[in-house]
Amino acid sequence: MKIKTFCDVFKKRYKLPEIKNLDDILIYFKKLKESINRGDVSALIIVDYLYNNISSKRVRKRKSSATEFEDFLDYAFGGKVTDNETRKNISPNLLIDISQAIHNYISSNRREKMDILFPSGYGLSLKTSVPDNTEINLGSFAREALFEGFLTPQEYGGERKGGLGSKPQIELTLNKIKAKGQWSNFYKRFAIMVENIYVDDIIFVIKDDYKLQIYGISGATLRKIIIEAVEEGPKSAITVINRYEGNSIRVERDKIIQKGAKVEIDFSKIEHSNLKKIILHLEELEEGALIYLDKNDIRGCEKFLLNKTKEIINSMK
Repeated sequence: MKIKTFCDVFKKRYKLPEIKNLDDILIYFKKLKESINRGDVSALIIVDYLYNNISSKRVRKRKSSATEFEDFLDYAFGGKVTDNETRKNISPNLLIDISQAIHNYISSNRREKMDILFPSGYGLSLKTSVPDNTEINLGSFAREALFEGFLTPQEYGGERKGGLGSKPQIELTLNKIKAKGQWSNFYKRFAIMVENIYVDDIIFVIKDDYKLQIYGISGATLRKIIIEAVEEGPKSAITVINRYEGNSIRVERDKIIQKGAKVEIDFSKIEHSNLKKIILHLEELEEGALIYLDKNDIRGCEKFLLNKTKEIINSMK
C-alpha cells in the first residue's frame, strides 16, 4: 500500500497548508484525529500505517520506527531528512566576550540540531521516544565550550567517571563554579550557548502502543525552560538537566513537554473498524493467492480469489 497516495488525498481533501511553521504540523495531526472519529477512510489508512510501523509495541523500540516517522513526514509534507550535504555550519551573530574556539563549537552544535527540512525552508528537530524513557536527548552541547575558563577538564571530568553522568554529579560540578564566585559569568556563557544552539522547534513523539502522543515545542519555549532553571543556581539547574552522555546533554522530558502543544492519536478506534477488517481480508487474499501460484494451481487461485473477493464485499455491507 502506497501510504503517500492517501497522505496526498487527505491533505487535498482538507486543504491543509504547506508546512511553514510548527502550528502547520500540529494542525495536520489535529485534523487527522478529527477525521478518524468521522470514519474518513484516508485518515484511517494513515493511522493504521502509523500504528503498525511506528507506535505498536512490536516495533516502537526499534531504530527503524524513528526512521519510519521521518519517512512519514516526507510522505505527508515533503519533509526531507537533513544530512551532511544539506546541513551547513550556521555562524551566529558576533558574540561578545566569546572566543573564536567557543564560537566554532556553538556553530557546529547548532548545525546538528535540524533533522527535517520542508520545501518552504522551515526546518525542525525530530525526536521519538517510548513512555518509560523520561529523558530527552537534546544533542551536542559542547562541554569544552561551556566550561572553558571556569573549570579544567580534570575538574569537570567525563560522563559517569568524572562528574557529568548523573544529577548529583552535575550539581557537584556546577557547585565548583559557584564556589569560585563565577556563577554569574558561567550563567551568561550558558545562556549564550543555549540561545544560539537550540534555535529550531521540536516535534517530540511518544510511541505508546495504541496512543501516539505528539508534542510541538517551540525553540523559544525550550530555551526559556533551560535558561531559567540554570539562572537560579546548581540545585535549580538539575531540576531540568539530567546528565551528559558523550557530548550530548539530556534533560527531564516532562519539564519540557508540559510546556508544549499536544495532539494524541488514539489507534484503538481503528481496531474494530470496517477498514481494519478489509485490510486483514486483503492480507489473507494476497497470502492465499501466492500459495496457489507457488503450486502452479491457476484454477485453484482463480476460485480462491473469487470467493475471497465476495467475502470482502459482504463484510462491507
